[in-house]
Amino acid sequence: MGWSYLWIPFTAVLSVALFHFITIKNEFISSNSYGLWMYSCLFITGLLFTREMNFYIAYLFLLLSLRRVLSMHTGKQMTKKIFDASLWICIACIFYSWSIIFFSILFISIIIHAFKKLNYWAIPCIAIATVSILTFTIDQFSYLNLWSNFLDGFNYYINYDNIDFSSSLVVFLVFAMLCLVFSICLLMGIPNISLSARSRFSVLGFTGICVAIDYILNGSSLLSIIVIAIFLTRILQYSNRKILVESVLWVPFLILMVSLFLK
Repeated sequence: MGWSYLWIPFTAVLSVALFHFITIKNEFISSNSYGLWMYSCLFITGLLFTREMNFYIAYLFLLLSLRRVLSMHTGKQMTKKIFDASLWICIACIFYSWSIIFFSILFISIIIHAFKKLNYWAIPCIAIATVSILTFTIDQFSYLNLWSNFLDGFNYYINYDNIDFSSSLVVFLVFAMLCLVFSICLLMGIPNISLSARSRFSVLGFTGICVAIDYILNGSSLLSIIVIAIFLTRILQYSNRKILVESVLWVPFLILMVSLFLK
């Protein structure tokens, strides 16, 4: 039984490394331990309520995709970055079908950085075709049934007529709500951000909105911990009030403790 959870530490380490790279590289937060503390507590909270390996594998690929999307602000190697981001999302869809929602983030980024470049809009289609052909080929020579599993993934949704408020649903609801509120705050605060960083914060804000949509459709909001961790860390960085800083530092820990109690 214990062997089946060996993927957890590897996933945790990789996700923390990707989070640190994304946040520092894009200057969302300063190089300090606040962000890692926030992210780690929230990630552990997520692990308490869902341990589906496929979901976390998809999560890692979505982080890789987000990394490439955010790097589009440089304007260099756009074709490669769009293809890479599309490819990672497509692979994530194999493990978690609703990852397809995050194509909207890529298209928003294209609108922001290269709206008039019509050839850029065709690149995601090439990536989709590539992964589709590979998936179909693998299905022909194996019993993995990747295509059918992808399509079956859309059959699961929240039945709001007969909803069961389980502890996991409540925790991810809190994640989704915080993510949505913080994303709106980030988007509303865009005018106060330097011109060079506005595109990156716009992408981050729309990512949070996509996470909220994902929760409404499927009850999942793990990717929200990135937005929440970044927003709370920025509060710590730019606040001069010691009481506020200490209070915010306790937020992810309290969420973790409450989650343990609910569990």
